[in-house]
Amino acid sequence: MKKKKVEASECEAIQPIEKDVNRHKSTGTNSCNHLITQSLSHLITSKAAAFTLAEVLITLAVIGIVAALTLPGLIQNHNEKAWSTAKDLWEKKLTETVRRMNVDGVMTGHDSTEDFMNTFKNYMKVIKTCDKDDINKCYSPKIVTTGKDDALEEIETNGLTSASSMGLKEWQTNTNTMSFVVADGTTVIMAYQPECPYADPIEDTGSQVSCMAYMVDVNGKKGPNRVGKDIELSSGVAFSTCDNPIGDMCWSTDFAANRAIDTCAGSEYEDMEEQHGSNCTTNYWAGAKLSCQEKGMELPTKAQIAQLASNLYVDSNGNAVTIGESEDRENLKVKDEYKDNPPISLGYYYWFNDEDHGDRAFGRSFNTSSSDWENYGKAYSYFRAVCISN
Repeated sequence: MKKKKVEASECEAIQPIEKDVNRHKSTGTNSCNHLITQSLSHLITSKAAAFTLAEVLITLAVIGIVAALTLPGLIQNHNEKAWSTAKDLWEKKLTETVRRMNVDGVMTGHDSTEDFMNTFKNYMKVIKTCDKDDINKCYSPKIVTTGKDDALEEIETNGLTSASSMGLKEWQTNTNTMSFVVADGTTVIMAYQPECPYADPIEDTGSQVSCMAYMVDVNGKKGPNRVGKDIELSSGVAFSTCDNPIGDMCWSTDFAANRAIDTCAGSEYEDMEEQHGSNCTTNYWAGAKLSCQEKGMELPTKAQIAQLASNLYVDSNGNAVTIGESEDRENLKVKDEYKDNPPISLGYYYWFNDEDHGDRAFGRSFNTSSSDWENYGKAYSYFRAVCISN
């Protein structure tokens, strides 16, 4: 087949470099074809055809912005699905464990959470357990939950040592918690109800999950350690932040009871006390009681403030003490953990919620080496007040 001769004018149309075209006009077809090939090669390798540094940087910036806007949402969606799946797996695993324990008749009859866990470990693969004094060796030290007005609040889990600290006040107050780690990395804080009712092992094999209160973190100590995310609470578990936990109870920091209110008949605070005396116009006891109520708390009972003393002191040998509600104690020492920063001010009496008669109410002293109880006039301004969660 005869090749078509390419005219020089065609070469000029293709080749923008005029001097090269003029140089090859007289050479004919082969020279023109060579010129076209050479020109195309020149365009491909020309710096003018490449991206500038500014263009590359702008492109990378756009890609970075798009990634920053989209990746967090994608990661969050992935985490939400992973947590949901892990929670479902935990519920199935726990329900099956309880079913097997019911069938074997070992779900009830345990005196404590520790006793229950010794049996529970035979039915679920638990690789580590921690008692109430070492909660954080198995569980995250802090968790995040939603508090008042939907504000996020942080809770230290080493204070969750009893069922009551997890909001289960109707349980035995001496029911301790334990934490443990499951083989798949799930971590749990659990309390067992010693008064858990017996269930028929055949007809009622799964309902006794309610005999336990637990807080499960499906990804262990990894973040975000937040209730509703990677942490799930069993029914009944509810807690609030406590600025001053002492023992198993939540106390306020103390304040001077220097607020006297009028509780005489006909006053707006007449119902603040059961009995009225001649000094009802300067009633510091009622003022302290009202201040606690405004905090959403109460003045403690005689028994509760005696328990506070039991949690605050040890004897002269460093041994734990139990102080009765109507008991005076000498030769005490403040516990080492409270020595440098006592939870309440020492050297003062603190009001009870209990009244004595007429112008008088009860109080207990907290000194560095002793604690005793007494009744004083309600007009006595030297007393302080410490409140307890109701």
